[in-house]
Amino acid sequence: METLQQLFPELSRGAISMHGFIFIANIVLFMLARPIMKLIDPTAKNDSKVRLFRTLNILVFVLHILDLILLRSSGYYQHYFIKIGYSVMLVYGALLIYSLLCAQSKKRFGKEKTIDGKPGHIESYSSRLVDLVLLVIIVLTVIYGLIKIWGADSLLEATGIYGIIAAFLAFTSNIWAPDIISGMIILNTEILEDGDVVVIDGHPNEYIIGRVTLIYVVLYDVRNNNRTLMRNSQFTQSRIDNLSRITSTDGIRQGLLYKIGYPGFSGNRDARLEQLTEFKKSIGDMFETAFEHCCNEEDIKINPNKSFDWALTSAGDYALEYTLWIYLDRIPNSKITSTIRRHLMGTIYAVNEAVYTASIAENIDLSTPGVHQITVSTNNTNTVLQDINLRADIEANNA
Repeated sequence: METLQQLFPELSRGAISMHGFIFIANIVLFMLARPIMKLIDPTAKNDSKVRLFRTLNILVFVLHILDLILLRSSGYYQHYFIKIGYSVMLVYGALLIYSLLCAQSKKRFGKEKTIDGKPGHIESYSSRLVDLVLLVIIVLTVIYGLIKIWGADSLLEATGIYGIIAAFLAFTSNIWAPDIISGMIILNTEILEDGDVVVIDGHPNEYIIGRVTLIYVVLYDVRNNNRTLMRNSQFTQSRIDNLSRITSTDGIRQGLLYKIGYPGFSGNRDARLEQLTEFKKSIGDMFETAFEHCCNEEDIKINPNKSFDWALTSAGDYALEYTLWIYLDRIPNSKITSTIRRHLMGTIYAVNEAVYTASIAENIDLSTPGVHQITVSTNNTNTVLQDINLRADIEANNA
C-alpha cells in the first residue's frame, strides 16, 4: 500500500484500495468465467459466453493500466479510462448476478421436467415474475451506479434520468408490453412448456418449443431442422395445437385418405349385393392387416391397444374415398427434432407403406382411375362405328 502511495501520490488511500479491489476482482472473474457459466447453465455450451466475458475482463484491465499511466504522466487527467472500466465492470457484474439469480429462481420456483431422459427445470409463471422483478431492480441499480461513477447527480432529480425512463416506457409500452403479457399468459396456463410439440395455425410444419422468454419464443422446426424466432404476442394470436398434451389415452388421432376405384358389379340385385359385401370385407381386411403389421414393428409408434378406424367418407366422381384414422403413441419429451420426426412423420409414412402392401395382398387398386363418358350419336351407322372405335382406342390407352 505504501509503495503504491509513493508511485501515485495523487490518489488517496481509499482510491488506491478501490483500484486494488477492481484489479483483483477482474483477475478472479477472468479465471472463474467458465465455472460461473457452468453454474448458471450446466447443460448449455458456454464457449462463446466465456470468450465474451473474458474479453470484457481484458478490456477492463487495459483501461485500468491506461488510467494509471495517464495519472502518473499528467496532473490534469480526469480518470476517464478508469470510469469507463468501472462502467464496464458494473454492467458485467450486473449481467452475472442477474444470470445467477435467474438460474436459482428457475430451480426454486420453476417446474421439474425430464427432457431427452435428463431431469431439469423449466420456467413457470412464478419464476418468470421473479425474473421480471429482478430485472427491474438490477437495471435501476445499474443506472444509479453509472450516474454516481460519472458524477452526474443532477440526473437523479425529478426531471432527470428516471423521469426520462418512465416517459420512455410509457410511450413504448404498446411495443414491449404485449409480448411480456403474452409470455406471462403462456407460462400461467401451463398448457405450453419447453419440449412440447405444437402446430401453429397458418404454419404447415410442426415445432418444438425450445424456450419461452419475456419477449419471444424459440421454436425448433421438426421438418426442416431450423430454429424459428417468434414474438410472444404473435405466437399467442394464432390457434396453437399442442400435440404433446392429449385429451385421451388413445393417443393423437391422425386421418389418412385413400382413393379406391369403383368396383364393377354385375348380375342381378342379390349378386350385386353379395359382391359389394365381399368388396367391403376386402377393404376391412386390408386395413386390419396393416394394423397387425404396424403393431409388430417397434419403429412404428402407434398405440397397439387402439385399432385403426376407417369409413367411406366420400363417393366422388372418380373414386371412393376411404379415411383411415390411426392413433399415435404418446410423443416423448424431447428437443431433438430427429426423434420427433421419426415419431410423427416416420410413423405416418410407415402406415402408408403397410396399407399399400396389404392392398396388393387383397388385390385392391389404390390408384384413382380416369373415367371418360362418351355419347354415341345414332344418326347413321358410320357415326356409330366411329364413336365405338374411338371409345375402344381410349380404353386401350388407359389400359
